[in-house]
Amino acid sequence: MQAIQEQDWQALPEQAQQEVYDFFLFIRQRYGQLGVNAKDESDTITFANHSANTIKEWLSEQEDEVWT
Repeated sequence: MQAIQEQDWQALPEQAQQEVYDFFLFIRQRYGQLGVNAKDESDTITFANHSANTIKEWLSEQEDEVWT
C-alpha cells in the first residue's frame, strides 16, 4: 500500500484535502469498515453534509470540463 507523503498532502488546497478525506470516508463505509462509535457517525454525517453542499458544483459544466 502506498501512503500519501506529507509534503504532497500539504501542497493540496484545503478544499482538495477535504474532498480526499470525504472520499476516504465514503470508501470506508462502502466496504463496511465503518464502526459504530460516535466519531465514525459524526464523520459520516460530515461527509453527507459536505456532499449535499457540493452537488450543484459536481453537476456543473465547469466540473465536467475539469475532468475531461
